[in-house]
Amino acid sequence: MGPLKPSVLFVHNKYLHKGGEDSVVHNEMEVLTRNDYTIHYLEFQNQQLSKAGFGAFSMPLKLFYNLNAFLKVYRLVRKHRIQVVHVHNFFYTASPSVFWAAKAAGASTVMTLHNYRLFCLNGVFFLNGKTCFDCHTEKSFNKGIAGKCFKSSGVFSAALALSTRFHRLLGTWVKKVDRFIAVNPFMPHLLEEIGVPAGRIVVRPNFLPMAGNGNYQHYDQRSDYYLYAGRLSEEKGIQHLVAAFTKAKKKLVIFGEGELADFVQQHTSEYIRYEGAQPPEVLFKYYAQCRALVFPSLWIEGMPMTLIEARSTGAIPIVATTINSRGFVNNETDGFLYEAGNANDLIRVINLFEGLSRETLNKLSADSYNRFQQHYSEMRYLQTLEQVYHF
Repeated sequence: MGPLKPSVLFVHNKYLHKGGEDSVVHNEMEVLTRNDYTIHYLEFQNQQLSKAGFGAFSMPLKLFYNLNAFLKVYRLVRKHRIQVVHVHNFFYTASPSVFWAAKAAGASTVMTLHNYRLFCLNGVFFLNGKTCFDCHTEKSFNKGIAGKCFKSSGVFSAALALSTRFHRLLGTWVKKVDRFIAVNPFMPHLLEEIGVPAGRIVVRPNFLPMAGNGNYQHYDQRSDYYLYAGRLSEEKGIQHLVAAFTKAKKKLVIFGEGELADFVQQHTSEYIRYEGAQPPEVLFKYYAQCRALVFPSLWIEGMPMTLIEARSTGAIPIVATTINSRGFVNNETDGFLYEAGNANDLIRVINLFEGLSRETLNKLSADSYNRFQQHYSEMRYLQTLEQVYHF
């Protein structure tokens, strides 16, 4: 008989636009419930910020310490005798107060690190069209404040910088988080640099449940279009993606929403089709039918669910090279890499792809699916549970 399964409270602060983190939370709760863990869920919502009005006034206070969030977590833990509080996102309404509440109520704490918000004001190590580590390497957020990296506002950026520095000095990440889940091998180094002991860090990528929409599709059954699915923003590489497919005259279907939605809409053509945001069941049909998934992101991604979902259907990914994207793809084995931001190099890879034999494409597709099974499946996730939740 194995160890008793602890009760777990998931705390998640949703963003204004649905993203991969929301899918991860849903997936984990679904699998844990099926495996007889007692699961509770507490959700927070961010409000639309403007540079004036109540939102602008209250946001800095919530960034530092939201007393209402503290009380909600504390009361839930005490009422249900919850043993583990697992925080996926506390930014910004929930605030780091949720960790203090959990510990005060007697629970152990786990945090999944999905992005780089603890080290970078915009959370993506990306500024002015390129990777930027200045605030982290210089141990100062002055450049991030000057660059208005949070909400394009010097005031909001300064508030976030002060909050982040405050909680480092207070020891929140070292004293109040018992275990960090890093979704890629790059993250542990960052955590250790701010004082988190290596023994408290577990590297575990995201996953897709067996009950998900993944359905392996043999390459012979696929169509002739390429696919992009994700947020439409500068750091996602949308501009060079559109430029490459316009020049290459190959079919591209784009799903998603974001600040560059108008840009994409303006560049639709006989080759580029924009479908906006769509539910998972629609996306999975396209994953299973696309010629390849293109992942043009310029920033240092955490562990993108788009790649995992696409691989679960046997889709072959074409991925922009960044510091950690080589960990997502074995080039010309289960996918392809190209120089990030370089439309001509993306065209080179597309032309290479177009020249492959059906036999080679089937092998690449099978290897892509096998990578999913080995690294991102529910079985792999279940193997890590004791390492994460049993203290």
